[in-house]
Amino acid sequence: MAKGIIGEPFTFTVLFLDANGDPVTPTTSISIEVFYFDNLGAKQTLVAAGTAMAAVAGDAGRYAHTITIPGALTPADQIYGIMTGVGTPTGQDIVVEQQVDPFEPGSGAIEIQDEGGSLGTFTVVNFVGADVEVLDVGGVATVYIPPLPPPSYTSHWNTSDGNNGNQAVTDGLSRSTAHISIPHGGEGNPFKTGGWAGTNQSATLATAALLSTAGDTTGYGGDATAEVTVYDADGVTPLDSYTTPALIGDATHTSPSGFLVVTISNYGVDDPNYPARQKARMSITVFANNLLAGLGLQGGRYHIEATMTPDSATDGSGPYPYTQADVFLDTNPTTPSISGAFTLEETPAAVLTRYLSGVLYYNTGSQFTIGITGIDQLNRNTSRTTGNLTVSSSSVGGTLPSLSLSPFGTGAADFTGWNNDENTDAVSFSKDDWAFVGSGYRYLGVSVIATGQANDTWANGGTAASAAFPLVVDTYGTSSTNTAEYFNDEARRQDPTYNGGATAGNWNSTAALVGGEAIVCAGSLSAPNQAPVADWSVYNPLGGPDYTALGGTVSYYRTFVDTSGLNRSGMTLNFSGSFLGTATTDLAAEDLRIYIRRLASAGGGAAGPLTNPLRVHGGLYNFATFDDGATVGGSYVREGTSSGNTVNLTFGGFTCEDGIYMEIEIANPGILLDSLVVSFT
Repeated sequence: MAKGIIGEPFTFTVLFLDANGDPVTPTTSISIEVFYFDNLGAKQTLVAAGTAMAAVAGDAGRYAHTITIPGALTPADQIYGIMTGVGTPTGQDIVVEQQVDPFEPGSGAIEIQDEGGSLGTFTVVNFVGADVEVLDVGGVATVYIPPLPPPSYTSHWNTSDGNNGNQAVTDGLSRSTAHISIPHGGEGNPFKTGGWAGTNQSATLATAALLSTAGDTTGYGGDATAEVTVYDADGVTPLDSYTTPALIGDATHTSPSGFLVVTISNYGVDDPNYPARQKARMSITVFANNLLAGLGLQGGRYHIEATMTPDSATDGSGPYPYTQADVFLDTNPTTPSISGAFTLEETPAAVLTRYLSGVLYYNTGSQFTIGITGIDQLNRNTSRTTGNLTVSSSSVGGTLPSLSLSPFGTGAADFTGWNNDENTDAVSFSKDDWAFVGSGYRYLGVSVIATGQANDTWANGGTAASAAFPLVVDTYGTSSTNTAEYFNDEARRQDPTYNGGATAGNWNSTAALVGGEAIVCAGSLSAPNQAPVADWSVYNPLGGPDYTALGGTVSYYRTFVDTSGLNRSGMTLNFSGSFLGTATTDLAAEDLRIYIRRLASAGGGAAGPLTNPLRVHGGLYNFATFDDGATVGGSYVREGTSSGNTVNLTFGGFTCEDGIYMEIEIANPGILLDSLVVSFT
């Protein structure tokens, strides 16, 4: 509390210091209000609120205001001086209150108070925050104002130089790479390419481009402007240009042509500590299709340049340009179609085949001829860079591989009637070496159909399908071994003499089957008229047999070879396939019959291809009656431990060397064998 003398001058003072204790001038000069309360509690103003305090000459940062204490006051009265200024980093008011006692001398200290009461006494005060009052209890109130932090602004247009990172401009276009056609009427009729004709370039269907950033950018207000220019296909000739008026608030600015629109939104102070500079969100819409159409063009190549020039007073940097990558506007995305026919046929001179059981199959490498006519609008303003025509056959899957063809790329030599003009129709395609590939595949069907489809950059177009082409194909290799038969081949199949006792196969697969002979077909052994196809004469390759009447009991002969050199006392047969019950029960019922003979025997047992056979079917092995095949009842070798599709055999006390001759006889047409594996024990 300071002291003053009634009727004499009293000076209110305040000093501003920086962080180093040096005087500093606040951002706004201090003002003062002086008043007291009379005996009725009414406020009596001596100096009106907002009265400016005067800077003390030669004393930086110090302000003062002098009043004369009215003679009508008494020692019971107190005079209040409230000094207010703006100087904190947040722009908060600083309030310094000096309380004057008109009679007593002062103490020269500062008492800081808030609404909660006294917080202590200081001679230098750091005012940061709201609602701070200083009560001067004598002397000069010294106030410290922290310096403002460095500016923190958002990035400029198309830069990453600010506190919100990368604000690169994007054009909002969905682009694809397309093959640019030649304008039929020459450059500019009906579009311009600027040298892009016949090349693969960036293209779009979007009729308008939207240039924008991810967030706000800085430098608006004052004399800030934006300039937008659309360039012709040559890259240098302006088609339309527009410069906005000053960008000083949220607004939409439209060029005189109406094709260029600049939209400003979210306009406001960028950094509150430095409120002069403004930020905003700018987007630019270019109605490219309308612009080009107004010039008599049907789309074509163009690019946009957009430059933002910041306010010279509050920013002064820049300008900040954006150049759009050239793009071709395709205004004619008419989907290609096929108005002609699709043909599929065998290429006679390039057919690779294999025989199985008298049936001729196409094999890996067999070639076919395909032809498609009437391919229309394969390229209008643009065309697809690859796969303009695709050909496939779902019937035979990957064995006839799908084709991806282009009149200027893969398969170009097979197209006729095509050129790069944008109005080319009636294109044809012919290929004579569409070949089966791979191995381990088979197909038997009357409805093989190939399909062709014309496509462009933007959509898959019309299709054409061939007539049904019945064919059979089997590209499996040899899978039979010394001890296993999977019925994919006839490499080890023998005639009923077992090749005169030799172990190699001697079956003639090209000869048509006759009664009593089983067919190897589609990985199974069965009666010929029980195979997936009975009449092969209607299939390609042409000339197949008709086995419709070949049924009844059928046989298959081969030798299973044991190379171990050991004397064997028995063996196990493992079957897979389709049975009436299981292999064991079908053998017991003699719906399936298996005859075996030893190649050799060291223990006196019968051996050779002409000896009496041992029987796996029928009854079980009986030690008491077994006579090594001399009689039917003494020839049974199937053991009672057999179960399911695993059948155990014994040689009845004799040995077996080098393997066995086997006849497989299918007596019931419901049985198909898929495999038989022999394990000697």
